[in-house]
Amino acid sequence: MNTIYYVMAGIIVFSAIYVSVSTGILKDIVIKDSNDIPIKSYSFARTQGLWWTTIIAACFVIAFGANNEIVVNLNATCLTLLGIGVGTTALGKVIDNYDLKAGFVRYQDKKKTQSFITDILSDGTGISVHRYQSLIFNLIFTVIFLVEFFGNPTKFPCFEAVTLGLLGISSGTYLSMKATENKEVKNN
Repeated sequence: MNTIYYVMAGIIVFSAIYVSVSTGILKDIVIKDSNDIPIKSYSFARTQGLWWTTIIAACFVIAFGANNEIVVNLNATCLTLLGIGVGTTALGKVIDNYDLKAGFVRYQDKKKTQSFITDILSDGTGISVHRYQSLIFNLIFTVIFLVEFFGNPTKFPCFEAVTLGLLGISSGTYLSMKATENKEVKNN
């Protein structure tokens, strides 16, 4: 196989990392503090969306090179993983927009970012189980997906619907709990 496809996949991965570090792409929508300085913390939902987009895109390029074909068939597993990641991002944004419009006091707006891991795992009360379990399942699915893919880069791994349901339930639980994290209304 031509190494150019691995280089292209590497460019996808490193550009995602670069954009994540140098821009606010993974950070929450925020209000400004009393000094008019934006307070931004990292968003689990945005991270999950970029995570699966990057993995699927990089593997797509490698599969294209391994198959030497213009058409590489993504399967239901790829589309489901991408859908869960992007859907989590979209619904997380809907929840954030609702909280802002409702005038809720959001924990994201009370403090500056602490660290990437602390931000994505914390809700208003600290590290939370629902965020932690969602992170763990995403990492497990990533490892399995990549091990299977690199074992045969001419085709994408296939997970059973029940197995994918586990990641869907995990993301759904995260979003359900996220929707209830900020309920204190600001005093006007």
